[in-house]
Amino acid sequence: MSKPVRVGVIGAGSIGNVHLRAFKSRKQAEVTAVCDVHAGRARKAAAEFDVPHVFTDYRKLLAADVVDAISVCTPNNTHMPITLAGFRAGRHVLCEKPLAMNGAQARRMVAAGKQARRLLMSAQSARYRGEAQFLKRMVDSGRFGDIYYAKAMWLRRAGIPKGWFRVKEQSGGGPLIDLGVHMFDLMWWMMGFPEPVSAFGATFSALGPQGQGLGDWGVNYRPGKFDVEDLAVGLVRFKDGRTAAIETSWAAHTGDTYFTRFFGTKGGAQLQPELVMYEAEGTAKLDTKPQVPEIDGYTAEAEHFLTCIQRGEQPMSPGSQAVVVMDVLDAVRKSAGTGRMVSLSKR
Repeated sequence: MSKPVRVGVIGAGSIGNVHLRAFKSRKQAEVTAVCDVHAGRARKAAAEFDVPHVFTDYRKLLAADVVDAISVCTPNNTHMPITLAGFRAGRHVLCEKPLAMNGAQARRMVAAGKQARRLLMSAQSARYRGEAQFLKRMVDSGRFGDIYYAKAMWLRRAGIPKGWFRVKEQSGGGPLIDLGVHMFDLMWWMMGFPEPVSAFGATFSALGPQGQGLGDWGVNYRPGKFDVEDLAVGLVRFKDGRTAAIETSWAAHTGDTYFTRFFGTKGGAQLQPELVMYEAEGTAKLDTKPQVPEIDGYTAEAEHFLTCIQRGEQPMSPGSQAVVVMDVLDAVRKSAGTGRMVSLSKR
């Protein structure tokens, strides 16, 4: 049995607490440190999860010999500097989505991880959920034939996040980079990583700047700086002709909608709000709703990260794949600005 991996969580906000809880539940981990620029928040998290070392500066955490790996749960614009510092200190890194602000930053992070010979795993938790793992096995078995089209929609009627999410300098964008990163990654992974060659997109900021974002995610919403989109759509074409579409919003005059659908030559399937497989036998339509054991994506993600460190293996969601995801989102965003299709050169 390998010794436990000493883990430090950087960022004690909502997602940081999710990571703390996930790592604390795994015998493979020893959560030894928590860091947040807000001292009170860091101390509160340390007390709640019984973490011995508390920091307000990630550089001091990395300088101390108290962790083998870090989990980066901070605003998007800090992902790259913290990750690079982690590799310089010889630590493995699990970084929350999106991996970086753009593809160029993501490439620097991957290169630094290779140079340091340390693990860089992108926290794409949706891949690790029980129903997603089951459906991936079905797709890879050939049950649905060739998946030629995928469509994902995550529309919030009134769900603008608070704080830095609305500021482009810190977030890099609105729902496209916040929610779209999950949706495209899930489709691309399920389809077997076809090479993207072009993207078209459109973004809108119609409601957020006017303060029309009240809801479960914006109870204390106040109009203020809002220089990102509140709705985005994208269409991505792959080298083999297959296509994927994304539609996502934080605020829109529509009903809340959340699904990912896959269309194959022999059958199809839907993830969210429930798993459904659509098939046929002659002229009969067969709709199956598999009863899959519920597996929390964050817990499974944490366990996988720890296992990869202990065994010296590459993760199921490596940083190198996140580079392609960021390139696609960059292209969708560029297309939205120019009104033209954007080509994705092979890198």
